[in-house]
Formats: sequence, C-alpha cells, structure tokens
Amino acid sequence: MTSTHPSRQHTDRPEPVIELDAVDPGDGHVHDGPAPCARCAAEATLNRPTRRWLDRLAARLGRRRAAPAADSVAGEQVWATELANPVVDDLDDVDDTWLAPEDPGDAEIDWDSEIPRRDPPSRSKWLDRWGWWENMAVGAWTTTRQAEALNLATTRRSGRHNGLMAGLNKSGRSMVIADPFELYGDAVSNINVCVIGDIGKAKSSLIKTVYLLRQLIPGRQIVIIDKKLQNGVGEYTPTAQALGVTTIRFASSDAESGACLNLLDPMIATLGEHAKGLAGVTPAGQINLVQAVLEDTMGRALESTEIAAVSRGLEVVNAEARAEHREATIRDLSRWLLDPPADPDHFGQLWAEEARRWGRDPGLALDRLASGDLKGLVDQPTSANVREALKHQMVHFDISGLPTNGPAVRVVMTVINTLLANICAARSSAFKQTILIVEEGWHTAVGSTGEVFQANMKLSRGLGLSTVSAFHHISDLPEDSPARALMREAGIVFLYGQERETDALETARMYHLPAGTKNVLMALRQGDCLVKIGSAPPIFMTHVRSPLEVELTNTDKAITGNRELHAA
Repeated sequence: MTSTHPSRQHTDRPEPVIELDAVDPGDGHVHDGPAPCARCAAEATLNRPTRRWLDRLAARLGRRRAAPAADSVAGEQVWATELANPVVDDLDDVDDTWLAPEDPGDAEIDWDSEIPRRDPPSRSKWLDRWGWWENMAVGAWTTTRQAEALNLATTRRSGRHNGLMAGLNKSGRSMVIADPFELYGDAVSNINVCVIGDIGKAKSSLIKTVYLLRQLIPGRQIVIIDKKLQNGVGEYTPTAQALGVTTIRFASSDAESGACLNLLDPMIATLGEHAKGLAGVTPAGQINLVQAVLEDTMGRALESTEIAAVSRGLEVVNAEARAEHREATIRDLSRWLLDPPADPDHFGQLWAEEARRWGRDPGLALDRLASGDLKGLVDQPTSANVREALKHQMVHFDISGLPTNGPAVRVVMTVINTLLANICAARSSAFKQTILIVEEGWHTAVGSTGEVFQANMKLSRGLGLSTVSAFHHISDLPEDSPARALMREAGIVFLYGQERETDALETARMYHLPAGTKNVLMALRQGDCLVKIGSAPPIFMTHVRSPLEVELTNTDKAITGNRELHAA
C-alpha cells in the first residue's frame, strides 16, 4: 500500500501485519480471546510508525492519557479516537518543528533519549517581506510632539538659536546659523566668511540674503564692492534701489562722470593709528597702501632708500595739505618725489643731496598711474557722495565699469578695504559691527595689494569687520597665492557644487574633508552646499529664501530675459 502523506510519496512498503496478542501498551491491558476489544481494534488501524510517532508526541507534551477501564466500550472508543487525533491544549508547549515518524523496523522506544528533530524549513523571502514568520507590529496613533523622540537616533539637532539663519540642515531639517558675530568665541575664532563654488550654484543668492538683507535686522553696516556686471550695472544695483540706497559708481577715465576715492584720504592714517581706536588695532596706513601700489606698478619690491623717500614725501605733503585745508593726493606726492628740496635736517648733511634722487622711480610710477590707469579714480580728493554714503547702513560701490585688465580694479578694491578698515579702527572702541562683501575675491588676491587686503583681514576681530568673499576655481590659484590664505583662514566656509574634478579634489584637500567628499561636491544641486564652521564637521545645508528675497536675488535676468512677458 502506498502512503498518501506528502513526505511519504516515495514509499511503497507493504502494510505491516499487526498481531493482537503482541499488542501490549504496557499498562496491564490484556484480552482473553482471539476477538479484539475496541482499543485493540483502534490501535490496529494505525500502522506502527504512526502509532509510535503519536506516542512520542504525547510523551513530549507530557500528556499520556491513562487507558480507560477494559469493560467500558464507550471509553475505549473515545480513547482510540483521541489517540488517532491528539488534541493540543497549549500551543506554547509545542515546538514548531514536527517529529518525523521513525522507520517501522525500529520496534523499541527509548523514552529517555532525546527526541531527534529535522532541519527547519527554508524561509521564503516573499513571506519574510510580508511578516509571515514574525508578528507584525501594529501602528499606534501619536502626535507630532510625541514622535519627535523617534528622531534622536537619526540626527542631533543644534541647540543654537542666537544669530541669523542661513538655511536648513538637510539631515535633520534643523536651522543652520552662520552668523560670524554670534558664532565668534564659541564655534569660530575668525569672523571672515568664504564662499566657494562654480558659477550658477547660487553663491550670490546666499551672500545677498544671509550677509546683506538679513544683516540689516541687527543694525550692522554692510559695504559692498560690486564687480559683477548685470544689465549694464552692478549686480547689487537692483537690491540697492529697492532699499533706497544711493550707488557709488566708479568709471574709467574716459567716462563722463564717476566717483573718486582718494588714495591719500585723511581718514586713512599715515601709519594706521587712530586716537579713538583700541590699542594694538592698527590697519594698513597710507605708507603701506602707497608702497603696495608702487610695487605692483613697478613690478619689484621697493628698496630701503625708496621707502625712506616715499615716507618723507607723505609726511611733507600731508602737512602742507592740512595747513591749506585740503586733501593731499598722489599727484602732490609724485611732484615732491621728482623734485624734492634739500632736507639736511631729516637725512643729514652727508646724504641730503643724494637723498633727492631716491624718490625718482617711485615718483615716475605714481605720475604714470595718475595720468593713466588710475586717472579719476584715486588721484583726486574723495567725492562728496562717497563720504555721505559711508554714513548710511548700506554702502554700495559699483566698480563693474572698470577694466578687468590692469591695476584699476584691485587698487580701488584695496583702497576701499583700507579706508573701511581705518574707519572701523577709529570707531573700534564703540564695538560697531561691519560686513564687507567682495564677490570677485580673486581680484584682491593678486600682488602686493592682495597682501594689504589680507593684512587688514587679519585684524577682523579687533576691527569688528567681517569680510565675505567668493571664489570660483581654486585649483587655478598658486599655492602661495594670498587668495588661498584668505580661504584657509576663514572661520565659516560655504562649499557649493564643483563641476571640475580638480576643483573638487583641491577643495576637499584644503579643508581636510572626509574621504568621498569630492563626489559629494560634484553632485551638489543648485542651492545646496556643505557648510564648514570652525573645526566642526561639514553640514549638508540647503539655502532657504522668502518670496521677497527670491525676487531681490535673481541674477539670471540677463540670460533668461523677460520670459514672463514672452509667455503672456
């Protein structure tokens, strides 16, 4: 006979013959005739392996039932029925693994031996997916306030709330505060800010919102050096017009009108010292500024005799200008250097005559600048509108009309920076906070004028002057460039997307970022960036703007045009 059990389909064994006389359950049950009783007939219907398997299961459950009295036929029928169909009262007492019937040839049962188990069945990934093998968790209703505790293992929210918001942390949606004045002393020791990234990655939008519009709220003064041309004017001109700020526009010498910022303005101290300033806070003075401009123009460092002549010339022309109630200019200095009087009281009788020739080359260089590249820019007294603008909270210098080639851009930038540093030094005892924005930062990192710019930035803490500069392709800058020093020393750095692999690699190397950051920088979308504040790990941030800020920071009109009008 062939078994119909699924696990026994391959078995084709004859049904074993059960002799009733041999049936002895072990509880003293015997029958005295050849006719079987009801119990023996029920047991005879079970083959030996099945009966032994049921006995093993009953033994494992600890519920072997006592046989009913021999004279109770009804009891014997019930006992036989339960033996054939055992009932499990408590499923927790049963192992998940069923016992396979033993071979029918094994007639002896060792109740003390460990019951063998077969291997557990294989688990299906589809059943696992739907929770077949485990108890499925049942959701419970909760509130947003209660569910906040579930995010503790995901990210740590910043506990900082003081300062101006820059964006949202994309990991935990918490606020990112990149306010240099509020972070100073706790998170950063340098209040300068650097923004690095390719064109079109929303660097200007960040600077305009976080370090211009929002800085007006706490009453800080913002000074902008606007070099980027947009629709024929500086990029920040629409923002200045929206805020009612007068733009100070510098133009080339052939223009009809333009502002002038005197390189020897009286607000720039000769040696950078100010009576009302804090002790030890001494920015670059007139001598440093003139020397840097001369070295860039002449293409070499000044000799000690030339520096002595320039210093003496500045002292004389400033004294004469104060006596005449006017401003000294580089034209006055050039004339004095080319034709100085004998000055035995200053240089002594031995060198008095020879000292008249020490200023020849510097005098010729200044005359060439005043008549050529810097004509009308820094060679005349400071324009009245410049002095008036410096009294307001927002000051906008538009230098987008200056030629990129030549010294005009970097000299005007350095003069503005030096003038602002001296103004901040003079009022440093009042602890007034100032923001200087320089979008095209690479102009300030060339030559000796770049060194003056960098020297002024080193005094940012004492001056209360935070410089925000932006750079594009840092891999193009040499290792000893002042621009790299500006980027390395910045306390807050925003790293936007880089399309060139060399730029991404150099950025990760410069700021000692974790491995794999290169790929992150190359994959950043517009408006997303990595923010490095002090020595803390970088933060993955997305910049957020209000509708008004979106309108004021739109810098793509020159490319997109009036699409709304065309669409209408």
